[in-house]
Amino acid sequence: MEKRTIYIYRELFKGAQKKKVLADLCNVTPKTIENTIGKLEEDIIMDKALGAYRFRNLLPKYIPHDVLFRLFKENIANEILKNDFEHLSQLITQKDIDIPMIPTKGLSPLAQKIIMAEVAINTNCIIKLDYLGNSKPLETKYVRPHKIISTGATYYLYVSYDRRNEENVGAYRSLAFNGMHNFEAVEYCKGESFKIEGIGNAYGLITKEKSITLKLEAASANYFKREGMFSKENYDFISEEIDGSVLMKMYYKNIQEVVKLIQSWMPLVTIEDEPEITQEVYKTIAQNTERLLSHKDKGGYHETP
Repeated sequence: MEKRTIYIYRELFKGAQKKKVLADLCNVTPKTIENTIGKLEEDIIMDKALGAYRFRNLLPKYIPHDVLFRLFKENIANEILKNDFEHLSQLITQKDIDIPMIPTKGLSPLAQKIIMAEVAINTNCIIKLDYLGNSKPLETKYVRPHKIISTGATYYLYVSYDRRNEENVGAYRSLAFNGMHNFEAVEYCKGESFKIEGIGNAYGLITKEKSITLKLEAASANYFKREGMFSKENYDFISEEIDGSVLMKMYYKNIQEVVKLIQSWMPLVTIEDEPEITQEVYKTIAQNTERLLSHKDKGGYHETP
C-alpha cells in the first residue's frame, strides 16, 4: 500500500482535513492529493459543507495499525498493561513502512463500534443509534459523542442528547457499547468540537468536585500499589502508616461508585471522614447485604452440611 495513502488515513482519523493540509503533510501538490484520493473514493470523499476531506462512512475499510494501537491503548484500564501497549506501539510505528493498514471488516463488532465512535468524535458528527439498556426496551437516540470510556471490562461512550430527541435534550449520559446497535451518521457539524478530555466511568466524566478520603488496610493497599491504581486521576495517594495501611482521596461522580468500592473490599476499605456520606454509603451496603441474606429464607441459599 502506498505510504501516502497511509498518511492520509492517519490524518483523517484525527478529523476532516483540507486538501492543502494533506498536501503539505505529504510534501506533494494539492493535485497529487486529489489524484491519490480519487483512487480511494469508496472510503474518502470531499465534504463540500465542511470544505474538507472525510471518511465516507463512520467505519472506513482500513485503519492504520498505529491508530488502532493508540485508540485501544488510551482505553486500557490497567496502567501496567497501558505502559506495555505504549512501548509495543512505538516499536511497531518505527517500522510502519513495512506494515500495511488493518482491514476493519475482520475486527470484532465491539472494535468496529469503537472505531466508528472515534471517527464521529473527531469529525464532530451527530450519530443516530439504537440502544438497549439493562431495563429498557430498544430506543432510538440521536447523540453527540464526546469521549470513549473504559472501566476495564466494559466500554462506554460519553454523549449528550441532540435536539432531535423527544426528551432529555442536552443531557449527558454514558452509554455502554454492548447496548449500541446500527450506528448512522446524521450531521457533520462545522466549527464545533465534540471531543472532551478527562477520565470517566459508567456514570460519566469524573471531575474533582466530589471527593472522599478512604483508609485502605495493608492487603487492599498492596493491591492498589501493585495494579498502579494510585497513578490514576481519580485517586490521590495521601499517606502510608507503618502498618502498611494507606489514606487516599477518591474522586467520584456518583455515590454508588463509593458504595461499589467499599462493598467489594469490606472490611479492608473504610471511609475516614464525611459523616453524612459515611452514613449513606454504609446504610446502602447494609441494605444490599440484607437483601442478599434474604435469599436464604426464600430458598436461594443452602448451607453445605
